[in-house]
Amino acid sequence: MANLWVCAFDAHFPKMHRPTFNAMLDFLGRNKKNVAGFIFGGDQQDNAEISHHNANKPLYKPTGSYDRNTREFDRTVLEPIERVLPPDAVRVWEVGNHDDWENQFVESHPEFLGTVERPILLGLAGRGWKVVPRGEGFKVGKLLVVHGETLSGIGNQAPQAHARKAVEVYARNVLFGHMHSPQVFTKILPMNQADKWQGTCAPILGATNPAYLQNRPTAWLNGFCIIELLAGEHTVIAPDLPG
Repeated sequence: MANLWVCAFDAHFPKMHRPTFNAMLDFLGRNKKNVAGFIFGGDQQDNAEISHHNANKPLYKPTGSYDRNTREFDRTVLEPIERVLPPDAVRVWEVGNHDDWENQFVESHPEFLGTVERPILLGLAGRGWKVVPRGEGFKVGKLLVVHGETLSGIGNQAPQAHARKAVEVYARNVLFGHMHSPQVFTKILPMNQADKWQGTCAPILGATNPAYLQNRPTAWLNGFCIIELLAGEHTVIAPDLPG
């Protein structure tokens, strides 16, 4: 029985780290018969062209870049992943804060409704992807997978112990991204030593160095996550999602 899940957080396309992506694709291909599902953990797109941070910065809005990034993501990221996934693998697309800028753009420009949202442009529902709205999560066995922007302050200004905060906020096992800095915290409940909660921050699939950081030091590392379910564990979608 397939028991592996692969999770990719923060691709920030087109600022994606290709060696990490290629390693992930190779893992998927080599373990195809054991892969039960794949999760995009949010911020698949960088979306600099429509970011409210760049409202008056045309340098970040090259002509035709939004359409070009959509098509290139489909051709060089989404289609290659779909080719190596088993036909029955669960496919999950979580909406991160950068992805949600598409919806915020529509709120300011309602005339573009239905024309800029990547789940629509990429036809995700018809391709078998379940879209998880921003702020919600997806359960794999006893593990909750969320993007993680709820744990930070402004931008990626995360608390130093964000894995600990994840356990405190969600009170369960949780895997998240957004911070770009791998970190793990474990809490063992005093009245039941067998009841353990672990918060795990995933590494980043992207290769970003935002201008606002001005080359400040970070703990950002590239990588992807692998979840292995024990016998008897099962997948639960929470909450009930369309598509």
